[in-house]
Amino acid sequence: MTTRRALLAAGAGLAVSGFAPPAGLRLTGDRRALWTNSGGPRLRGAVFVQRRVYPELDGPTFLGPGPIGQPITGEALDRLAEAGANLASWSGPGLFVEQAPFALDAAVEDHVAGWLDACRARGLYTTLCLRSGPGRSAFAFHPGETWYPRALYDDSIWREGEKQAAWAQMVAETLRRFGDHPALAGIKVMDEPNGADVGADGVWAGFAARIRDACDGIAASAPLLFSPDRWGRAERAAELRTAIGAGPVIAVHDYSPFEYTHQTRGARIRFDPARSPAQIDAPDDVAVMEFGAVRAAPGLADYLRHRIEAFEQAGANWSVFRWTSGWAAYEAQEGGMAVSEHGEALAVLRRAWAANRLRPT
Repeated sequence: MTTRRALLAAGAGLAVSGFAPPAGLRLTGDRRALWTNSGGPRLRGAVFVQRRVYPELDGPTFLGPGPIGQPITGEALDRLAEAGANLASWSGPGLFVEQAPFALDAAVEDHVAGWLDACRARGLYTTLCLRSGPGRSAFAFHPGETWYPRALYDDSIWREGEKQAAWAQMVAETLRRFGDHPALAGIKVMDEPNGADVGADGVWAGFAARIRDACDGIAASAPLLFSPDRWGRAERAAELRTAIGAGPVIAVHDYSPFEYTHQTRGARIRFDPARSPAQIDAPDDVAVMEFGAVRAAPGLADYLRHRIEAFEQAGANWSVFRWTSGWAAYEAQEGGMAVSEHGEALAVLRRAWAANRLRPT
């Protein structure tokens, strides 16, 4: 790690780890082998989400001092590794700024480099799930909500080919710069594509194929992961596979039944396994990069056991949404889906993560 990157990581609480990861098999070749469904899951872990900090919106403490927040503390990563996970899936801003001329953002590049090094130090693989970039802001995940200035909302990528081309180049640049980092298990080229939900149904298939083409010929160990349209829904996976071919990994999100996983406080909707599929309806090779529920959901541990059993039977890697960041100001307000803070849920995860054997150490 360069001196500048070391200082950035230290400022986020990531530079020093007091945890010695358990010994495991080190994979030194093509990391595409981590994602095959044959032989059972190889990666099991949890999701962290970050975005750019806007001081005028976020103030001085909610997401920390920036430029990317909320900070993820070293203690949070230590705790994930100690629990037995071997994957810390990161969903955050891409390397290019959102407005033309779509330049490389050095602050994001340094942040990602520090994150990769911090994960490696703790024996954690990571995936980089690109959440925002040319023509797509982090607020595109919150359509119709009013807590942020409307000027910050941007989903123009679904209507403008120039921005799609810039996004494809951003993925290629991410692969060039970080594709051989030992901790990087894969790059999810866009987190939760949602063209179909903003009047651009059918756009994602061709767009995804262009991303694949932009990355052809780049010599890197980390594979590309592609999520289906409509926020990663498995039922759109077959058409995506047709568009991108057999090579890349399909990465789905599973929040079923949604009325249970995203229930409002006080709703007291109990988990009904009959309404949550016992199998993954997606072609090989598939991974479940997000699943989870609000902590207040009755029967949360039963829900997690049910979904994990389905993923394990499919041989699919999986990551639960989400793990605490350790940043108190953020978690006090937005920690409702941090299943790491639910005792029974954490016990379920620990038992499942005990099967992990592979680490990038």
